[in-house]
Amino acid sequence: MTDEAFQHLVKELQAGNEKVLDQLFIENYEYCVNHLCKEFHSGNHYCSNDDSRDTVMDGFLKLRGELLKGKVENKNLRGYLLIICRNMWLKKVQKERSKLSLDIEKVEYYLGQKEDLYNEDFNPMLKKELAQDLTQQEKLQADTFQAAWQKLGDKCKQLLHAFYIEKIKLKDLQERFNYSSYDTIKSMRRKCYNGLLKWKDKLM
Repeated sequence: MTDEAFQHLVKELQAGNEKVLDQLFIENYEYCVNHLCKEFHSGNHYCSNDDSRDTVMDGFLKLRGELLKGKVENKNLRGYLLIICRNMWLKKVQKERSKLSLDIEKVEYYLGQKEDLYNEDFNPMLKKELAQDLTQQEKLQADTFQAAWQKLGDKCKQLLHAFYIEKIKLKDLQERFNYSSYDTIKSMRRKCYNGLLKWKDKLM
């Protein structure tokens, strides 16, 4: 893009003309989606096609915001957008993994698979979260969680046990449970876990 064309794009965008972004979006959207899928096609940072599409959309919105604020130079806009999307995905994975780690320890603890809460090696984040449940409330929480577990359907029990207790990755469980895609089993794992928490709240 020439400097003149770039300045025109920024000026029009700042004037409220969103259509000037259409061509930029069309030219770069699929490229960035495919790049993320290819770069993170496996491993701990695995990015599915749906994840990639959502991330690129969010990345494009961030690029739009930076263009509006005049924070972007006319260099390699595609490369800049890709960096935005890549960083967004890595931060999202890191955040989800941190939360998931806590969820796993919570399930292990409530189902009697975890060391005693008073053990010095117990996750301090989980200990802080459960601090109000020490003494008699601690046992009540665990008993209620166990009762909530029994309310789940067999498929949810099997999926959650395989994921949280056996620690089998979702990509491997996709084949075991015959799910059509990674996004489907990821959604099901979240649905089952949220269902478990809802039952726990109802039974308290």
